[in-house]
Amino acid sequence: MQILGISGRKFTLALSAATIALTSQAALAQSADDGEADSIVVTARKREETVLDIPIAVSAFNNASLQDKMANTVTDIANFTPGFQIQESFGRDGDRPVMRGASNILFSDGKVGIFLDGAPYLGDFSSLDLANIDRIEVIKGPQSAVFGRGTLSGAVNVVLKRPGGELEGKVQGTIGSYNRREIAGSLSGPIIDGIGFQIGAKYFDVDGQFKNSAIPGERLGDQQTKQYTAGLFFDPIADVSASIRWLHQEDDDGHFAIALQPASQNNCFLDTRTYYCGKVSAPTSFGVNTDRLKRPGLYRNADRFIGDISWNIAGSGYEASFQAGYSDMTEVLGVDQTYDDRFYAFLPPALCGTGFYALPNQDCRYSSFETTNGERRKTQTYEFRLNSPSEDRFRWRVGVFFSHDKQTPMTEYLELSEVGPEALLDARLVKNRAYFGGIDFDVTDTITIGAELRHQIDKVRATTPTYRVGDVFDADYLASIPFANPNQIVGTAAERNATFKATLPRITVNWKPENNLSFYAQFSQGNSPGGFNKANAPVSIFDEEELTNYEIGMKTSKFGFDYLNVSAFWQDYKNQVLTNTYVANNTVDSYSVNIGRTRIRGVELDGQLPLVGKILKLQFNYTFLDAEFRRGIEPEKAVQELGRACKTGSAVNLDLPGCRDAASIAGNRPPLVSKHTGSLGLRFNHEFGRNWTFFSGADVIYRSSYFAQVLNLAESGSSTKLNLQAGIHDDNGLRIAVYGKNVLGDETPVGILRYLDVPAPRAPSGDYARAFGITPARKPEFGLTVSKSF
Repeated sequence: MQILGISGRKFTLALSAATIALTSQAALAQSADDGEADSIVVTARKREETVLDIPIAVSAFNNASLQDKMANTVTDIANFTPGFQIQESFGRDGDRPVMRGASNILFSDGKVGIFLDGAPYLGDFSSLDLANIDRIEVIKGPQSAVFGRGTLSGAVNVVLKRPGGELEGKVQGTIGSYNRREIAGSLSGPIIDGIGFQIGAKYFDVDGQFKNSAIPGERLGDQQTKQYTAGLFFDPIADVSASIRWLHQEDDDGHFAIALQPASQNNCFLDTRTYYCGKVSAPTSFGVNTDRLKRPGLYRNADRFIGDISWNIAGSGYEASFQAGYSDMTEVLGVDQTYDDRFYAFLPPALCGTGFYALPNQDCRYSSFETTNGERRKTQTYEFRLNSPSEDRFRWRVGVFFSHDKQTPMTEYLELSEVGPEALLDARLVKNRAYFGGIDFDVTDTITIGAELRHQIDKVRATTPTYRVGDVFDADYLASIPFANPNQIVGTAAERNATFKATLPRITVNWKPENNLSFYAQFSQGNSPGGFNKANAPVSIFDEEELTNYEIGMKTSKFGFDYLNVSAFWQDYKNQVLTNTYVANNTVDSYSVNIGRTRIRGVELDGQLPLVGKILKLQFNYTFLDAEFRRGIEPEKAVQELGRACKTGSAVNLDLPGCRDAASIAGNRPPLVSKHTGSLGLRFNHEFGRNWTFFSGADVIYRSSYFAQVLNLAESGSSTKLNLQAGIHDDNGLRIAVYGKNVLGDETPVGILRYLDVPAPRAPSGDYARAFGITPARKPEFGLTVSKSF
């Protein structure tokens, strides 16, 4: 297989292991009637439709499917979704979802939106628990016309369970490698006629997989989550339904595992700005100075509320609905940004605090690379919709949406360091107002056309706060500082405002010649609104991104398949936002910048094929992505090519002869985008004894190499992972399973961060030498899960 490149041998080995694990059971298979998979109902357009009928590329996973794939998080789901990749370079913080080649370097907000029952879920989602849900819908392509802000290239809608007419529940426990412990339970049912309830709880804890050489006995990457859910559901009369839900989640993680590949390993552009070319190596040791952090690792405490009410107006089929969401989240993140056990300092340690290097409120014991930041985020969302009857030949819907999203820095985690007091992060406020509508018309019994439109207005404000040192740090601590000044004012107060407007359409055509066969075509546009960088960044503001998508597809359960979905798309991506690093006020930071224009072409395929009736089935998905910058400028490339000839003083000057052409990245592939991804799985089920079924499954998950940055020099290499599962279940809800994840121990790094090696000698260009933060893959994990539904 040519597409597998250097991982072909790994893929063959993994596939052979998976086949051996299952074919030994296939000999027991008995004949069974072929049957079509149940049509999963989705709300990807905020109304109920089957996956087969909706003219959009949607991958839907119900609770049984998630259990079958051992998918506990949205990140796990990406392995089985064509066109969906997620980078987890920083543990369970800084999610970087990439949908259909739309790169996402640091932040999830704006590219791929996450929703709970259609309500925006803002913030990181990697720890979102999937234990008590009804299904997950991964909706590909721009979704701005329906879901609005932050769905440039797609959306993920997590649909929560509703109670049925009888009392039901589930308990589940898992033990596994690295002291993994999980226990979860849920209960739901009626209270009285017309009122139902739901409650749930989960505890999860796992030790870190990697030893921290800087702190004897400490491991990196440990995680802990406590989650509680509750809800009340009301159906007072036949035409009205309402609910209110509460979700509480507390994450308490240690410092993530990461290691710095130092500048001494750079092997190209040695005469200008040194860099590393080729496949990076998986780190073998890790050293992180967690003892120097005020609060190492991640702490996140969030409460989310969702309320909704819908009214089938006088039984007419016209439906009015209202939904409100509120979240209050506190997040604290402590990171040793040296990514190794060296002590980094911008000021010479021997001279810190003396002569020219003496600064007010300076604590030479601490480096500015050792940071702990705290932030509180409060979000409100409101949406009103009015829909016409779904049975009409001509159907319409209209609505309005409003959100208020405020992020405020916390003073509790400010520190004094070698360069003096830390500055507070900007406070950010985003107000979004949108008006939307759509129509569908059945031209014939088999052809439907649809159009959707959304006009949205984003008002963005960044406020730079200040503080008095004596108001944050206590007098006893300041008394120990050589040049203490409690009256020093840190920061320069400023306020920046911007308004972004967009009108976003989607047009669809669906042809369904048979009940189990449909074809669709789609035109859609999406955007990711712009915003502000920090005031001292090289670029103060970045513009909104725009994505135009043209797509055709087919969905069927014919030809012997339970389901088969094929789609092809072409996308024009304008003003793509990526990031770069800069040094200001003796600290290293990142800023967002519009990098250029990108063309993306792709093909997606997924399906399920019965090999022996319902007993042995083949599951598969594959994505081919051809993503290429058609226009773009990266100043660092000019320095690599021409060195100091493209600099005026310490700044890059692209107006110097030949420098702008040398900075072009046209023809390069966007970062974090693999050309080939996919998975191949086998599922075996066989009844034995009385009311018992044996099951087993194997999945080979493949991802081709991706580049760390737009320069297309450092890359990850291809990865092939094998997951295995086997167990038994009865007809009364008892299920026992043993599992193994990444059982062959693939070590391909899951993250590459372009960074700086400050202690190393400067590059010939005069810049800090480049280095790379490498995030390791998780080691093989094995465990046992027991669950009981009733």
